[in-house]
Amino acid sequence: MKPEERSALAQAFIEHLSEPVVLGAENVFSKCDNSNTEWAIDKVFDIAYKSPKELWDLILEILHREPPDEVLAALAAGPLEDYLAKCGERVIERVERQAAKDPKFKSLLGGVWQNAMTAEVWGRVQACWDRSRWDDGV
Repeated sequence: MKPEERSALAQAFIEHLSEPVVLGAENVFSKCDNSNTEWAIDKVFDIAYKSPKELWDLILEILHREPPDEVLAALAAGPLEDYLAKCGERVIERVERQAAKDPKFKSLLGGVWQNAMTAEVWGRVQACWDRSRWDDGV
């Protein structure tokens, strides 16, 4: 995936999962129609199963755009968790290195569940995550 394609996908993923509301008629708030970015969710899941390297780069791209909490929750429990469940044994060292140097990633890692990770990979994830934002109810 070219950098500009990854950038567009990251932006569409964030827009789709954000909770935008507008003040409509009679001062009533309503959620915006986000159907024009639904393709991004399908594309991310497709990448998750076909191209782990591209998924890793996309996860970091989305994370460093500083998306809202609801997007971070979906990113952690979706693409990142899928990445670790599918190829955790092969990528755990990369994940540990990223967590050691990147507090945002360390926090994002705290939002994953064990899923299909082996006990060894799960233990290593737990050893390097920061769950404070998740334990505080985010």
